[in-house]
Amino acid sequence: MMLKRSLPIGSLAVVLVFVALSEASYTQSLSTERQNASLNEVKNAIFAATGYDPAAVELTATHVQSAVTLVNSKLVAGPASGRESEASRITTAIAGVIAEMPDFEGIQAIHIDYVSRKLDGSASRIIDGIDFRKDPQGNST
Repeated sequence: MMLKRSLPIGSLAVVLVFVALSEASYTQSLSTERQNASLNEVKNAIFAATGYDPAAVELTATHVQSAVTLVNSKLVAGPASGRESEASRITTAIAGVIAEMPDFEGIQAIHIDYVSRKLDGSASRIIDGIDFRKDPQGNST
């Protein structure tokens, strides 16, 4: 008698675990798709602000920081002031796009790297790294 009662409960438990895992997988898939779409929107804002080729811009984001890597920029060989000015424009473009995106509401900093990379990808060197952080009013500084 005890075996007959535990079998349906055990089966129900297995079904509930399966449903929960399936739901979590589906939610994670939607979240990943939404985040990728959001990252593409941010990249498009960077392209519009700079005119860079899509292959020259790498973008990653965590819950608190967005990182942009500009590969073989024309500004790598120039003075730091040119990179700082462009990085400021990029940060303004990013801040404007992510302001209404829930995926990026926790972003507190934007980091921009200027990287020199061999064409075959065998070696990279960071030329400059520039950080922007939110001040208490939420503005990038």
